Amino acid sequence: IIDTDMSVDVDDVVAVCAAHAMADRGEAEILGIVHDVGWPAAIGAVSVLNHWYGRDDIPIGAYKGSGLTLAGQPPLTYVDSLVQHFPSPVRSSAEVPDALDVYRKALAASPPASVVISSVGLMTNLEVLLRSGPDAHSPLTGHELVAEKVTLLAVMAGEYPSSHSMGRPECNAC
Repeated sequence: IIDTDMSVDVDDVVAVCAAHAMADRGEAEILGIVHDVGWPAAIGAVSVLNHWYGRDDIPIGAYKGSGLTLAGQPPLTYVDSLVQHFPSPVRSSAEVPDALDVYRKALAASPPASVVISSVGLMTNLEVLLRSGPDAHSPLTGHELVAEKVTLLAVMAGEYPSSHSMGRPECNAC
């Protein structure tokens, strides 16, 4: 499952295309791609990439919670260019389910310890997933579902404290 903030920078395009290349070689199965920022056109860009690789059947979803803003960080122009100039079945987040539904459905249908989540961006969807309760897809809470189904969570994002701010001496050789 790829959890992306596609729109802030282009690392997400690389992540999605790399996953498709791995799927082409039989090294991975893409169970779903979710968008975690809330810009309506960005999931359309994900759909364009899936369509390009012939995988319109991959479930996609978008963060639909409230209160999420990234002030001063408008989407890069590549998002609009992809959506406007390339074919795909989805153009905006209004056309896809909530990311939580995609996450829970994919996890519930997977064998134990078989899912890798690649989070390339904000952790909004992951937070909502971990706080979720049982639903039509699974009687497990989000925390229980992740504990049972996820074998690896790879995260490329965030702002992490330096060793100096953690009360440890700063490493000048680092």
